[in-house]
Amino acid sequence: MKSLMPKIVFVVLSFFCIASISLAQQSTTETVNLTLTVSANNEINLNTTKTVTKGISAIDAVADIVVMGTKDTSYGPMIVSLAGVMALGNTYWALYVDDKMSMVGAKDVILDKDTHIRLNLESF
Repeated sequence: MKSLMPKIVFVVLSFFCIASISLAQQSTTETVNLTLTVSANNEINLNTTKTVTKGISAIDAVADIVVMGTKDTSYGPMIVSLAGVMALGNTYWALYVDDKMSMVGAKDVILDKDTHIRLNLESF
């Protein structure tokens, strides 16, 4: 029994070390920087940078920064208001990702690197 005790202690300590390393890896969340610009003529002009969880969608990240209203469509959620400024009539919130107009909606833009999102109220 005496010779088994050091082996049991070693196994138990090894288990706790492995469990601690595993928990530390799980709690380390990768992040990226989101620079957000929201503009609508003279109604709103917001510029901010926030650290967000890597892999989050742009729509979720923006919603964490500014009050946003959306409307469900067959293409996914459409942003209809930001900070209380509504897109009415022939206006819409145009989405630009890294200074290029996005070809997908904000729900489908995944932040996997530092990104600049610009939402600009525009007319069509």
